[in-house]
Amino acid sequence: MVVENKVGAGGNLAAAEAARADPDGYTLFIGTNGTQTINRSLYRTLPYDPAADFATIGMMWQAPHVLVVNPSLPVHSLDTFVAYARVNSGKLSYGSSGIGSSTHLFGELFKTSTGIEIAHVPYRGQGPALNDLVGGQIQVMFPIVPDVISHIRSGSLRALALASPEPSEVLPGLPLMPQLGYPDLVASAWTALYVPAKTPLEVIARLRAEFSELLTSPGFITRMKQVGIEIRSLRSDEFAAFTREERARWAKTIEMLKLRIE
Repeated sequence: MVVENKVGAGGNLAAAEAARADPDGYTLFIGTNGTQTINRSLYRTLPYDPAADFATIGMMWQAPHVLVVNPSLPVHSLDTFVAYARVNSGKLSYGSSGIGSSTHLFGELFKTSTGIEIAHVPYRGQGPALNDLVGGQIQVMFPIVPDVISHIRSGSLRALALASPEPSEVLPGLPLMPQLGYPDLVASAWTALYVPAKTPLEVIARLRAEFSELLTSPGFITRMKQVGIEIRSLRSDEFAAFTREERARWAKTIEMLKLRIE
C-alpha cells in the first residue's frame, strides 16, 4: 500500500483526486469531518460532491475537542476559566489550525455559548499553534484529544473539559462540557474510509469485511488508545444519519459566523 498525502484547501484537493480515481477498489480515501461535512458549507464551490462521489467503507475513529490551556494560566476548571476570561475580556488568545478548521469553528462556538471574548489566532496547521500554546505566546486552544494527549500527560498543557456527552477512556475523569451547563458544546473530529462511488458492490463488501476485522483487532485498538484515539464503528445506516446531522450542524454554525472561503 502506498500512502499519498495531498494537502491543501482543507482537504479538498485530496478528496477531488480520490473522487476521480478509477473505481476498482485500489484507491481508498481517508475522509474527515472537514472534507465530508464542514467544507460543503464553508467553501463557495467544491471540486467534488461529498455525498454523491463516494461510497463509505466504514468510520475509523472519532475524537472530541478538548479545552486546553497553558499551565501558567491560573485556572483549573471550565468555570474558573470562563470567569477569568470575563474578567480579562479581550486579553486572551486562542489558536487554531486555520480559518474554517474545526478548531476554529469550535472556538467560536465556545465563545458564543459561554459569552466570553477571546481573540482568534489562525495558524498554518496544528503544530505551530501547539508550539505557541506550550510556549505561552497564546493561552488557549480547542484541539482534539489525540493532538494533545502527550502534552496533557506530560503536564505541558492543562486539560479543563471535554466537548463530549460521554467520558473519555483515554482521559478518564475529565469533566464534560454538557454536564457543566453547556449542552451545545459537543464537537468532535472523525475520519472514515471511502472509495469512489462507482466501485463494484462486491469490492465494497470485501473491503468492509476486512476493515471491520481491523477495527476489532486488539493490537490496533491498543495502539490507537496509546495515541489518544478511541475507535468508533457505526453501521452504514447509522453513519449516513450521523453524517447528515454533522452537515446540518456545521452548516448552522458556519452561517452564524458568516464564514465563506472562495
